[in-house]
Amino acid sequence: MKILTIIGSRRKKGNTANLVQATIKGALEADPKTETETLFLGDLNIQACTGCEGCRNSWNCIIKDDYPGIIRKIDTCDAVILASPTYWYSVTSDMKRFIDRSYSLIQYPSNRHEWISKYTGSGKRSISLAVCEQQEEAMMGNTLTLLRDFSRDIGLDPVDSLAALGFFEAGSIRNAPELLHRAEETGKKLIS
Repeated sequence: MKILTIIGSRRKKGNTANLVQATIKGALEADPKTETETLFLGDLNIQACTGCEGCRNSWNCIIKDDYPGIIRKIDTCDAVILASPTYWYSVTSDMKRFIDRSYSLIQYPSNRHEWISKYTGSGKRSISLAVCEQQEEAMMGNTLTLLRDFSRDIGLDPVDSLAALGFFEAGSIRNAPELLHRAEETGKKLIS
């Protein structure tokens, strides 16, 4: 099994990255042969969607940057982990740009109210992870639901999601063993 992780945080040793590591640890415990790859969106050149409709009939965005490489990796993986910290009640701008550009992964064959997703029926699974500084889940806004709904809309099968509340200092999540254990269990769900 191949798992691709897409992280919207720029802190490579931050709470989101640590939550992802625990999730991957669980997946590897369930199947040690699992292959994993992690992408930090902040390391990539992903321009904003221009709404040009150049992708209308091809599944391919016509903007020349690093986005198509991410899609090639999704094409060849079995599962995707989407992870982002909460910035102003939502995902980071890096994650939002990636999501907006993924408009190319849906097509409208007959009208604007029904669409076909590139990965529908592919059997690809997904997990959504979100971190928030505040303790109240309402302060997370739509971070977790956006990641989960996005994965469903492009045809992935969302098997689980996990919110980590009350973490700001980089790496402070390492002091939350119960949460990290839940992340490991979430990772195992990708395999089972």
